[in-house]
Amino acid sequence: MRTVEGRDSIRELCADLLEDESNMSGAWCELASWPGNLEETAAAVGRCASEGLGVTVSGGLTGIAAGALPEGGAVISTSMLRDIEMLDRQRVRVGAGVTLEQLRSFLKEGTGGLFYPPDPTEETASIGGTAATDASGSDSFLYGSTRAWVDGISVVLADGSVLELRRGEHLFEGLALRHAQLGLLNLPVLGRPQPPKNAAGYHMRPDMDLVDLFIGSEGTLGLIAEAELLLAAEPAHVIDLAVFPAEPSVFWELYLRLLHHGPQLRLRALEMMDRGCIRFLRRHPGELPPPPEDAEFVLLLRAEAGNEDAMEESLMLLEGMIGDCGVDPEGVWGGFEASEHRKMKEFRHSLPESVNHRIALLRREFPGMHKFGSDGAVPPDRLEEYYRTCCGILEDLELPFLVFGHAGQGHIHANAIPEDPEGLPRAEEAMRAIAEAAVDMGGTISAEHGLGRLKLPYLDLMYTEDEIRCMERIRRSLDPCRLFARAMDFSAGGGAAPG
Repeated sequence: MRTVEGRDSIRELCADLLEDESNMSGAWCELASWPGNLEETAAAVGRCASEGLGVTVSGGLTGIAAGALPEGGAVISTSMLRDIEMLDRQRVRVGAGVTLEQLRSFLKEGTGGLFYPPDPTEETASIGGTAATDASGSDSFLYGSTRAWVDGISVVLADGSVLELRRGEHLFEGLALRHAQLGLLNLPVLGRPQPPKNAAGYHMRPDMDLVDLFIGSEGTLGLIAEAELLLAAEPAHVIDLAVFPAEPSVFWELYLRLLHHGPQLRLRALEMMDRGCIRFLRRHPGELPPPPEDAEFVLLLRAEAGNEDAMEESLMLLEGMIGDCGVDPEGVWGGFEASEHRKMKEFRHSLPESVNHRIALLRREFPGMHKFGSDGAVPPDRLEEYYRTCCGILEDLELPFLVFGHAGQGHIHANAIPEDPEGLPRAEEAMRAIAEAAVDMGGTISAEHGLGRLKLPYLDLMYTEDEIRCMERIRRSLDPCRLFARAMDFSAGGGAAPG
């Protein structure tokens, strides 16, 4: 197992461990390890426990909430945990360091028509990282988040022991579960149910599976070293469309029609970009041409069908809805072949990647710059209200911004991009106000990225002090010495804002 010791040696030899897509600065650690299997992972955690070194788990470093950035202690990288093994026709076992790109390549070559549905933006995201944050993506409108596709996990606990969990074997009875290895676990009685799409705090629902406590726990309860994943059959046909309404009212009418589509349409994704995104894409063009000059929004949708007849019926339904809302079908982009799907996906994914690149450039000009992007979600029928609220907050604070995201689930990312150091406090103020607005509308402060260090200060907007204390009790029952993710301090009620 490769290890590097010493703060200076780590910065010299493996500085990439100290940066992720959040572009936060100031990360450091005293020990870095790259275990190559489950046994070495347990040994690495055991060493940290014996030496009193806090552990930050590092995966693909694609996160934008700074959850993988250490504040001292040790980093254990999962990047060498790369084993992939088919268990049966519907399940695959993977090491935490396997990336989405690697898994998809493996499935494409060897399974004959199976795929793994969760599709976070970053193809280089690790499976362990997506499980730790319960990551989702555009196709979660139909397929749900990572949680729905994890059938089992191998977790290294704070004492270096390994916990093997299979879905269905350990269920809470109401809010309590007694486990031979973990003891008694009690969930809180929440003042309000957790939203359907939520990545803020632990998953806490009556009668849930113990697996789900670890999915989305952001490395605070243990290190997910391996995962058994469920697979789905590739659909026979996929339809990608990009629609460019010239009026906001047309966009919202079409959005609601698509949101409440009938069962004859199997809609897989429903995404949006606003005018700020369109201007940004014109300045940073990709492989596809820029959107039309008069477009106020972009509505991206993906549907699938099991046969030719179903595809034709879906196209007729979509063309009818688009035409009824006053959009010229001739101006709609369509993708039906693999190469076209790739271009449409790149068009969608190029936006957040370009935003992150712009932030990285600004960080060179003023080091305090980092990612200021909301991750809130609200009930989809309230998305227009939430969008207008986000825009109003950012406009009032005189911040450049753009908004995009997973409209079908009421989940959008409002990105503030301050152009000078004076804008940083205003951007932080905007992010908290937007998070508060999401909670006030019955939503969440984080729907897919997790809390990390950037969203942790907003935890008290969503949970009461008693609920946060209960999360901390769950954590301490599994990790009494707070070995894992010490920067994630629930007990402080959200902690301090990042500097």
